[in-house]
Amino acid sequence: MKPYRFKILALSACLITTMVFTVRTHAQTAENVHFDAGIAAYQANNLPLAYKEFLTAAKEGHSDSQYNVALMYELGIGIDKNEKEAVNWYDKSASQGNSAAQFNLGVLYENGRGTQIDYSKANEWYRKASVQGDALAIGNLGMLYVRGQGVKENKVAGVALLLVSATMDPSPQNHAKQNISATRDLTYEMIAEAQALSEKLSMANNLLVPLDQYLKE
Repeated sequence: MKPYRFKILALSACLITTMVFTVRTHAQTAENVHFDAGIAAYQANNLPLAYKEFLTAAKEGHSDSQYNVALMYELGIGIDKNEKEAVNWYDKSASQGNSAAQFNLGVLYENGRGTQIDYSKANEWYRKASVQGDALAIGNLGMLYVRGQGVKENKVAGVALLLVSATMDPSPQNHAKQNISATRDLTYEMIAEAQALSEKLSMANNLLVPLDQYLKE
């Protein structure tokens, strides 16, 4: 299973078990009373109330609340687990530019959770999250190219993306280095070409531009 973003989007930065509380996403600047109430309820361990408040805000179009509702449905937090509903709410949040939602939505499409496996849609959402600098999305996008899932197989492009991902996020949660090591049939020439491409991707404001240029060659 691919790793996914496991965090409740909130106001302050603190670590509670495996849930990371972070600041609001840049795209979500407007305050929302129900979102704030949801965070307070979550921090008080009143998960059903947190779900209720987030859902109210989500229905008002609040992107971070839509993400939180999706996450709660995906993992069964404060509400019965329902991956189809998770896909629905991740899609709403992702369509507003929430990179965490874009990444998680890609993971669900890639693994056929709450929906049919759809590598093309996984590719679409990983690309959107990658543009926003999501290292895990960049790595997952790379694996689609390594395996030829939803895209034409291109191990050079795939390894280049994995190299970028590993450099951006060297944490244990990122399996990019292991995935590079596990990629078969790489020649020295392919590795050198992937390294050169990864440098271009890292230097670009939008890594998809040099990536797509390379793929057209």
